[in-house]
Amino acid sequence: MKSIGRWIFLGITVGLVSGLGAILFNFLLQSGNRFFMTDLVAFAIPEAYRAVRLLGFPLAQWLMIFIPALGGLISGFLVYRFAPEAEGHGTDAMIDSFHRKGGAVRPRVPLIKTIASAVTIGSGGSAGKEGPIAQIGSGFASVLATVLKMDEPSRRLMLLAGAAGGIGAIFKAPLGAALFATEVLYRQPEFEFEGIIPCILSSIVAFTVYTLHTGYGTIFSIPNLAPVIAPAELLLYSIFGILCAAVGYVYIRFFYGMRDFFADRLRVSRIYRPAVGGLALGILAFFLPEVLGGGYDWIQSAIDGKMAMRVMVLLVFAKIAATSLTIGSGGSGGVFAPSLFIGAMLGGSYGLFCGSILPQLSLHPSAFVLVGMGGFFAGVAKVPIASLIMVAEMTGGYSLIVPLMIVSTISYLLLGDVSLYEKQVSARIDSPAHLGDFAVDILEHVTVKDAIPTDREVETIPESCSFDTLLQRIVDSTQSNFPVVNADGRLTGILSISDVRRVMLNKDLHNLVVAKDVATGTVLTVTPVDDLKTALRKMTKAEVRELPVVDPEDPERLISMISRKDIIRLYYEQIEKMKTGSTASPAGPT
Repeated sequence: MKSIGRWIFLGITVGLVSGLGAILFNFLLQSGNRFFMTDLVAFAIPEAYRAVRLLGFPLAQWLMIFIPALGGLISGFLVYRFAPEAEGHGTDAMIDSFHRKGGAVRPRVPLIKTIASAVTIGSGGSAGKEGPIAQIGSGFASVLATVLKMDEPSRRLMLLAGAAGGIGAIFKAPLGAALFATEVLYRQPEFEFEGIIPCILSSIVAFTVYTLHTGYGTIFSIPNLAPVIAPAELLLYSIFGILCAAVGYVYIRFFYGMRDFFADRLRVSRIYRPAVGGLALGILAFFLPEVLGGGYDWIQSAIDGKMAMRVMVLLVFAKIAATSLTIGSGGSGGVFAPSLFIGAMLGGSYGLFCGSILPQLSLHPSAFVLVGMGGFFAGVAKVPIASLIMVAEMTGGYSLIVPLMIVSTISYLLLGDVSLYEKQVSARIDSPAHLGDFAVDILEHVTVKDAIPTDREVETIPESCSFDTLLQRIVDSTQSNFPVVNADGRLTGILSISDVRRVMLNKDLHNLVVAKDVATGTVLTVTPVDDLKTALRKMTKAEVRELPVVDPEDPERLISMISRKDIIRLYYEQIEKMKTGSTASPAGPT
């Protein structure tokens, strides 16, 4: 009872501070927007010149090219000078802190993240509130846990509770936020279930504090929409789920391609990269001002049926570019609002198209807008449950739960492991935070040779293999890691897709490097007589899914490979044998 009372007190405290933090952050966003978009323009262009046009465009429109760059310059200085971990979309930083840093956050991070995000978004940056408020709330909760000298598992739960409180408040979605904070950690359909109750408590308190200040009401206003139950309509939504997955794939690949361009190929100090991204955004916004900011007003216009189909199609891809330029260059902001915008425009245009070719169905494009918002984000963020609940809370569109479920599930499944959040891990067993949680006693008594299928064939890569040939072999293979061997067949290194990615961006190097140049020379291995606990610990520490198995007497002689799937399969086999009273025995092939 003492422990329960303590967590209730901590949940209420974190919720109070997260709610107040959301109020402060929202105020700073509005102030930043007013300063950059109104006051600065009025100061730079005297009233006597505001009617002047240059090449047919008002001077204020020309000035808007440079305002996001100014915001990027200020944000870049703040972030990279005082708290580099506050760059980009803060949800990834929260996820990384949970898995790999024991839930620890430096005290200065929430402050810098608050100011930098207000500047980035206020100056027109294409970013959202979820990342900053998640990092702000989780940062405070982590600092509080450190001050109270809480252990690492408790500090991780505090981290999640802080994130849930901030998101639940600012999006007026307490249940969705609690589920989001516990679901976004993993790519597979898993939750950090120990954190659900603290997150719900924190998000309810934060939501109450925030709505007492801003007023209760949904973020978006929607018309009365009847439940979608007709088979023909549900079929259209199923097809829409496939479309969401396809556009989501393009979004993620372009987003991280732009991030890699700014990080690896743009020869500019990282402090100035957000300004370069802001300048490119300003040029894009000169022609399409709808891409600036979070775009909530334009989402509302789409819901109200005030946007043309062709415009919405154009804005889907323009918003992908705008968000990638803003956050990929190091600007500070979240990806939730831009993802909602993309999903809304995609849904609105798809709904209008279906309505034009199937007028007999009397489709309501607004329904597709709402379903697009939830379904698209569910796939790209790997949060199929939290996404549909959040969108329902933000819009009041509970009658659309069925099509939301269909689109979210299809989008989520088709995108596989592709995610906007790089710091996610596949499942709880892959998280360093849960190292040792999974039946260590069983794994200690089973060896590596028991888990390897006897018919496994390992594909090796010769040291002299050309880069283009290497790429093709990786594409054609089902392996995740590839042992590199010399002319005598002895192990000299190992390759992964992440090793290859560094060279892929520079095509000039393709004809100059071979497998040996790209491979990692220090190889983490296991032997057939090692227990599976040792193998799992090494995989988790190195954050890999496979390890080479070598001869204990000759560490350069490769025998096979062992994967996490092998360990999980054998673990469940041993559990079943224990249930039936059988004696543990080698797993063998399946």
